[in-house]
Amino acid sequence: MHCSASCRHAGACEATRGGDDKLLEMRGVVERVGPFFEGDRLVQPEAPHRAAFAVLSGLAMSVGGGRVLAFHLPGELFALDVARSQNHGASVVAVGKTWFCRFPRAATDALCEDNEDIARHLRTLRRRERGKTPHAAEGSAIERVRVFLADLLERRRRTEGPSPFVPLPMSRDDIGSYLGMSPATVTRMLAKLRAEGVLAIRVDGVDVLDEASLLR
Repeated sequence: MHCSASCRHAGACEATRGGDDKLLEMRGVVERVGPFFEGDRLVQPEAPHRAAFAVLSGLAMSVGGGRVLAFHLPGELFALDVARSQNHGASVVAVGKTWFCRFPRAATDALCEDNEDIARHLRTLRRRERGKTPHAAEGSAIERVRVFLADLLERRRRTEGPSPFVPLPMSRDDIGSYLGMSPATVTRMLAKLRAEGVLAIRVDGVDVLDEASLLR
C-alpha cells in the first residue's frame, strides 16, 4: 500500500518534507509493514541494508553496542546511512504496537537517478543521520532528563501540534540506556520534576506543565 496526502503524518513526513511537490515521487515507493509488537525487530544488527524506514504509528528505537542509540517518532525517516560494510549498523526494535513505512533502497536509488531534488534531500538526511551520535552522557542526571523530554516534546509537536503531552511507551530501562543512567535514577528524576511542578506523570507518559522550566 502506497502513502498519500491522506496519511495523518503527511504534513510532517520527512520523506517528502511535509508534502513538497518536488519530493512526492517518494510516496510511490513506500511499503507499509506491520504491525510489529513490543520487542519485535524490524532490522537485525548487521543485516544487509535494503531499506530506510519511517514510523507510521507507534514508536521504535535503534539499538547497538548494548545500548539504545535513538528513539524514532512518527514521520521521522531513519536508517538511511549505509556503512561501508553495506549492512545496518544497529537493530530497529518496535516499542509497543508499531507500523512502519519502508523505503526500499533499490527504489529510492532509482528515484535519485531521475530526480535531483530527491537525491539532494536524501543526501541531506543522510548527513544529518551520520552526524548524530548516541545521546551524550553529559551534565547532571536531571539535566539529561530535561533535555530528553524537551527534545521529545519538540519532535512530537511537528506531527501532533501544540500538545503538552509526551508519551513514554518505552521502559525506564530503555530511557536509562539512552541517557547513560540506571532506570531507578530515571524514575527519581521524573519524580523530582513532578515535585517541582514541571510535569505531571501519567501511566503512558508525562504532561509538561511548565515548559519554560523544562527548557531552561
